[in-house]
Amino acid sequence: MRKLLIILTLLISSSILVACSTTKDLNNQMLEVADNLPGVYKINVRQGNLVTQEMIDQLRPGMDQRQVKFILGTPLLIDPFHKNRWDYFYDLKKAGKQDKKERVTVIFDDNRLISIKGNFKPSNEFKPMTINTEVVDVPKRKAGEKGIMDSILRTLGIEYDEKN
Repeated sequence: MRKLLIILTLLISSSILVACSTTKDLNNQMLEVADNLPGVYKINVRQGNLVTQEMIDQLRPGMDQRQVKFILGTPLLIDPFHKNRWDYFYDLKKAGKQDKKERVTVIFDDNRLISIKGNFKPSNEFKPMTINTEVVDVPKRKAGEKGIMDSILRTLGIEYDEKN
């Protein structure tokens, strides 16, 4: 009776193990078939902070955390045990396949940038950030000339005196 119980336990255990492994193999086969089906659209998945070489080139040792955050954006991870370390991760999967994986770690000392680690290396030449600005010359109003806001206020019955 005891031998029968041991044999029965071994048979049940082995059949469960075989069933689990074949289920896993079957799932993998189904996923491979789904990957190769024509006409199945897979979206591009972007996760994390997009950091470019141009952004890294703008960083300089001694910048404070506020300046670094302005250039790179809010970090994806600020380790609670290492407050002076910010991590930026970026992951791009195109049609379910890994396309791009980047990581940048910025390290501060006393609120000042001291080190950059990761996929990007800072260049030696300084490239300041450029902002497209256009200067518009606004003509001054002549004394006594009324503007559109004055006309609107007068229409509403509100008197407005510029001198006060």
